[in-house]
Amino acid sequence: MYCKLLFIIIAGTVLTFSACKPSTSNGGSEQDTLKISKEEIQKGVEEVLFPLPEPMEVYKMLENIDAAYVGNILNPVKSLDKYTGSNAKAVNLGIYAADLSYATVYNKKNDVDAYSQVLQTIIEDLAIKVDYQTLTSQESRKKIENPDSLAKVTTQVFYNVYDFLYKESDPSYAALMANGYYIEGLYIATHLMKETYNNFEMLKIVCQQEQPLAEIIKLNEKFADNENIQTIQVSLKKLKAFYESTNGSINQQQLDEIAKSIDAIRKSLI
Repeated sequence: MYCKLLFIIIAGTVLTFSACKPSTSNGGSEQDTLKISKEEIQKGVEEVLFPLPEPMEVYKMLENIDAAYVGNILNPVKSLDKYTGSNAKAVNLGIYAADLSYATVYNKKNDVDAYSQVLQTIIEDLAIKVDYQTLTSQESRKKIENPDSLAKVTTQVFYNVYDFLYKESDPSYAALMANGYYIEGLYIATHLMKETYNNFEMLKIVCQQEQPLAEIIKLNEKFADNENIQTIQVSLKKLKAFYESTNGSINQQQLDEIAKSIDAIRKSLI
């Protein structure tokens, strides 16, 4: 939250693992310059996101340790009407994509349908030209009878969306989407801790999100002129500093602080 698509994002970002371990205790023309700038931005996006693990992986890990599905913590589909600007839509494209990934892994068909429709709306609003019918048409959905197959289809659609954003649209939208996906993924993981409070594997999953956080911050540096990205960047840097203060291990009190921090960041976006 790494692979090759969007989610990649995001996701992207959500999944790279660090060495962190949980603690059991408490001169050309102006035109050339602009062209180079755009190419550098796109190269930066590729370098940060394409190496990330698959977006679905973190949710598969949650399922594997029997973490319960908690759909009521996801961003409500009814909130879509609040996102009127392109930047808000782009970041919530990532947030809703993370929610869809989560629902897909747990094979929650009602939520998969709801979040698929939300994403289709945002994709159309942002004039993203990708084939989304593999997720939304009844004919296509009937052919997808298991979570693994649906996850593959979902991931491919997301890769296509991300690819279009950074190549054909506005690379900053791809960055916002990546931020949204990462933030929502960490939010879900930290809130599931309440369902599996003493689970060592849950601590490890949250701890492992320090490296993807560093990658997202690196990505954001490519967009110094985007106020929305830089506002998120300030908060993420504070979170990164807190991660670093744990010296490679996280206890329950520190986990609670991470949960509080990511919750505040998420609230500012949704």
